[in-house]
Amino acid sequence: AADKASFDTSGKEVSVGCEACHGPGSAHLEWAEEKGDDPGKGLTVALDERRGVTWRPDPATGKPRRSVARFSTREIEVCAQCHARRSQVAEDYQAGRPFLDFYLPSLLSPALYHADGQQQDEVFIWGSWLQSRMHQAGVTCSDCHDPHTQKLRAPGNAVCAQCHAPSNYDDPSHHRHAQGSAGAQCADCHMPRTTYMVVDPRRDHSMRVPRPDESVALGVPNACNACHSDRDAKWAAAAVRDWLGRDATGFQSFARMFHDAEAGDPMALEQLAATGFDTAQPAIVRASALERLALNGRVDPSLASRAAWDAEPLVKLAAARLGESIPPDARADALAPLLGHARRAVRIEAARVLAGAESTLPPELQPAWQRAADEYVATLRYNADRPEANVALGGFYGATGRPEEARAAFEHALRLDAGFVPAYVNAADVLRVMGREAEAVAMLERGLAQVPDGAALHHALGLARVRRGDVAGAMGSLQRATELDPDSARYAYVYAVALHSTGQADRAIRLLGESARRWPRVLLDTLLREN
Repeated sequence: AADKASFDTSGKEVSVGCEACHGPGSAHLEWAEEKGDDPGKGLTVALDERRGVTWRPDPATGKPRRSVARFSTREIEVCAQCHARRSQVAEDYQAGRPFLDFYLPSLLSPALYHADGQQQDEVFIWGSWLQSRMHQAGVTCSDCHDPHTQKLRAPGNAVCAQCHAPSNYDDPSHHRHAQGSAGAQCADCHMPRTTYMVVDPRRDHSMRVPRPDESVALGVPNACNACHSDRDAKWAAAAVRDWLGRDATGFQSFARMFHDAEAGDPMALEQLAATGFDTAQPAIVRASALERLALNGRVDPSLASRAAWDAEPLVKLAAARLGESIPPDARADALAPLLGHARRAVRIEAARVLAGAESTLPPELQPAWQRAADEYVATLRYNADRPEANVALGGFYGATGRPEEARAAFEHALRLDAGFVPAYVNAADVLRVMGREAEAVAMLERGLAQVPDGAALHHALGLARVRRGDVAGAMGSLQRATELDPDSARYAYVYAVALHSTGQADRAIRLLGESARRWPRVLLDTLLREN
């Protein structure tokens, strides 16, 4: 209970039970007791995407093809409730209900995934799997895993040999290693392990071709050097080149683009936009390209509008996030189609981004925005034990003209975590909007007493001191912010402006020059926004 800051937790099973995958089981029990003739055995959810399906070699390519197209993602979504990096946005999930009605998943975001899509942080498989060639071809989780025994359907390479002819793949002509060695194991090359929390070795399910050449060029890991740790990536890339007469290629083709976008290369932005609408790419790759585009500054409102009409829910989710990078007065036109979408995750993201711009919606769409906004607030209240949920709630209240409710939400976040920097920064901003500058400064100083090295706190305090005419104090705070977070283009730009304003033009020009070399597009967008 949020008002009591307490939990009332109960449970019946400590492991994954039948109902986690098949839904409520009362009808199944009745079927079992009565020995009825229901072919579905009374199960609420039948995970039958594999029923009657075979895999045969394609006559043209020799590669396996599904006998019939996969007709749903029901099984994969059931697995995703546990095997996805996601936040929960509502309770009462039951197997078979839409995943995006109850969970807000992470895409292939920086810090979670390497630029080539390999797992970096603990991402729990789903996001890796959706970008794979296997998923695209129609493979489901239970093609490889027996959900009841939690074992593979066959040991070692035999699980892959269910579809891939051993004569072609489980052979030194393919894997270039001695038969039976570690290098001859399909999973070790195509699903390398990363160990999390010391005890959890998790295989990457993006099923990729090892690319040591991309390790050399982009700094991403590769399976070859996971075994050959005494050699470097250049050696591994040369070995592959010697085998094939060229660098390896694979199904995933976005590594260079994602890497360059993270580095601030403006040339990558057009490629991100093109990938976002390339229907030959997996939906999660398309959505992730648009999300990364949103992280790189201003975008054309037409891109968000086009993405909002896309058929894929994940792309629609990215469309909402694109809305944060277009002018507020263009958001209503671009994101309006999302407010009535069938999936809650899409609706609440649209409501969040439209907060503050909702008045520009036509009257007939106001009720749809209010319903989605109420769902968004309910989601944040559902996660009220987290300081970040309370900061998001405060930000939503602040954007929609409810400053006192915003302050209360920020204070609640600080009661949960007295060192949560965003709560201090946002609370001070609300106080500034209310014209209470002295209280805003006091709030930031309160935060610095808890987190002396909070770069965001120093930056916000510098701006507050500028507004109060304390130039010397402001300069010290703005400089300290750039020292604590030298990777922030905004902090560098603001400090350079302050240097110029205090007669230190040479230092300002040097700082801007360094910033322009590091973040050419980011700095340009900062200049455009500020001017």
